[in-house]
Amino acid sequence: MPSPSQVIITDPESGKDKTFNFDHAYWSHNNDQQFHTQDDLFNDLGNGCLDNAFQGYNYTLLAYGQTGSGKSYSMMGVPPVTSDQAGIIPRVSAGLFRRIDESKVR
Repeated sequence: MPSPSQVIITDPESGKDKTFNFDHAYWSHNNDQQFHTQDDLFNDLGNGCLDNAFQGYNYTLLAYGQTGSGKSYSMMGVPPVTSDQAGIIPRVSAGLFRRIDESKVR
């Protein structure tokens, strides 16, 4: 049975099913109720990256998809970093430096 993190595609010639599993997939049409903002992406993915980095673990974030589907926008966004259009990479970078500064205060 498919789940929110799974897609099953049936080969029309063989009739066999192929199952694809994933952690996250995001809707990019802003007039749809399933639309996710840059804030949503950062909250889902960026915070985990920051937490792992400060615990000494690696973290990989892979943006994959068709040309023009929004990968670069999701990863980099639109400057400045303080903008609600900033992507995951500038937000994680700013978060790293913010956490470093906070750790110096303690």
